[in-house]
Amino acid sequence: MAKSNELKLAVLPGDGIGPEITDATITVLKAAARRTGLKLTMKKGLFGWDGYKKHKTTIPDSTIKLLGEHEGWIVGPTYAGEYPKEDPYHGHPNGFIRKHFKLFANVRPVESFPQLKPLIPDLNIVVLRENTEGFYPDRNMAWGYGEFKPTDDVAISMRVITRKACERFARFSFAYAEALGINRISVVHKRTALQQSDGLFVGTFEEINKEFKKTKLELLRIDTFSSQFPREPHKYKLVATTNLFGDILSDQASGLAGGVGVAPSLNAGTDCAMAQAVHGTAPDIVGKGVANPSALIFSTALLCRWFYLRTKNKACLEAASLMEKGVKTALVNGVMTPDLGGKASSATFTKAIVSAINNAK
Repeated sequence: MAKSNELKLAVLPGDGIGPEITDATITVLKAAARRTGLKLTMKKGLFGWDGYKKHKTTIPDSTIKLLGEHEGWIVGPTYAGEYPKEDPYHGHPNGFIRKHFKLFANVRPVESFPQLKPLIPDLNIVVLRENTEGFYPDRNMAWGYGEFKPTDDVAISMRVITRKACERFARFSFAYAEALGINRISVVHKRTALQQSDGLFVGTFEEINKEFKKTKLELLRIDTFSSQFPREPHKYKLVATTNLFGDILSDQASGLAGGVGVAPSLNAGTDCAMAQAVHGTAPDIVGKGVANPSALIFSTALLCRWFYLRTKNKACLEAASLMEKGVKTALVNGVMTPDLGGKASSATFTKAIVSAINNAK
């Protein structure tokens, strides 16, 4: 990020409804930037199917170069395993990006919206997920794919947990808790069954906790947490866990709060971060003008907050707040896309958000 009031972003629209929600998000971001005096510079790149059609790869070299030249990225959803088998990234371009650029922390705040009739009306929790290894076969090997079949009747999946990844994730988690003013981290694991891998993960948190003495460390087995969380949702504020567990638990929390349609996500590393919605490409509604951009807008607000923590540029913090308030105001006023129970088009919903930003006091 430049020292001036400038935010330079790479933009990868992705597949399915990706281009639609990305355009809406950029419109909203520009409105917030105008109100705060934040100067924006954005450059688009090929990603997903468009990249494969032109370069026979879902992540062309030009896109990797583009990402390397920017600290912040707005990225639309991509298909999951639906690309041709010849794709060098095994149909999982997001996984490659997270590992290649060391985006080791996935931040997923979950908040209930009364307008969406959530199962838990006042849920407010953050799930932090280690992002670069674990059970995911597309990112747990230096070369090759961490899942294979030695015979037609035997399938083997590798789980990789390293001290280096655990340490950087644990430090990020404690620092994030401090930034939010939260004095307890709930670390979810299955050390009883995965004694070596989860033992290393939990043990690292116990060691790093000595550097953050004001933050209490709570250890919970995944089965215990999954049982208690829906019954005592307000007991937990910040959860930190491994890749697969975090993927599942964050979606569980989103479901209790009203669905993944408004669930934001930030993939953060030491030097760069990627705003990306939790949901998929929604091929059934592509081109119908009803895609819901809320999740990507909230994710981009998270990206702006990440920049604020790095630079203390108040315009980034103010822009993030305006974007979040804009979406919430539109929902309160009953302007919602069909997936949220409303009748508004994407354009009408985006216009309502921009109007709320322009009229914010």
